[in-house]
Amino acid sequence: MVSDIVQWGNHTTKLTWIPGRSKPTDFPFSQCYAVVFNDKGEILIINAGQWIIPGGTPENQETAQQTLERELIEEADVKVNEIELLGAQKVEFLDSHNPVYEQGDVFYQLRFVCMLKKLLPQTPDPDNGKVYERKFVNAKDVTNYVKWGNTGEALFKDAYDWFEDRARRLR
Repeated sequence: MVSDIVQWGNHTTKLTWIPGRSKPTDFPFSQCYAVVFNDKGEILIINAGQWIIPGGTPENQETAQQTLERELIEEADVKVNEIELLGAQKVEFLDSHNPVYEQGDVFYQLRFVCMLKKLLPQTPDPDNGKVYERKFVNAKDVTNYVKWGNTGEALFKDAYDWFEDRARRLR
C-alpha cells in the first residue's frame, strides 16, 4: 500500500492506495472513478478545473458499476466495456471531521479500469451544466496531468499493468 498526507481544503487527510480486484461486501464507498483506456493504451482525462479521471458519487442506491457507467456518460460522454475493479483509495481525516458528514471520517473511493467502447458527442453534465474538456494522453505521461501524488502514481501503474496483461491475453 502507498499513502500520501495531503491538505484537502482546510483538512489534513491521509490517502492510501489499496490495490485489489475484489471488494469485501462491507466495504463502504462514496465515489467511483475509472481509468479508461483506448485501443492505443492512452488514458482518458477530463478538465474539471484540474485534470482528473472521470467518475463520481452513487445516486439512488446504485451499484458501483451503475454509478461508474452513469458518471462516465455524464462527465466524459463515453461508453465503456471490460470494467474491472482495480482497487480503492482510502480517505482518512486526521485533524478534523469530514465536512461531508454522511461519508464519515474514513471512507473509500473505488477505482476501476476499463476499455473505451464508444466516444459520444459531448453534452453538458446534468449536475452542473458544464461540458468538460476531454482528451486521451499517453499512459506514461498521465501523472503529468493528474497530479495525485504517490497514490496516483501507484493507481496508474496498476492500471497500465492491467492494460499490458490484457494486450498479452489478446495476442
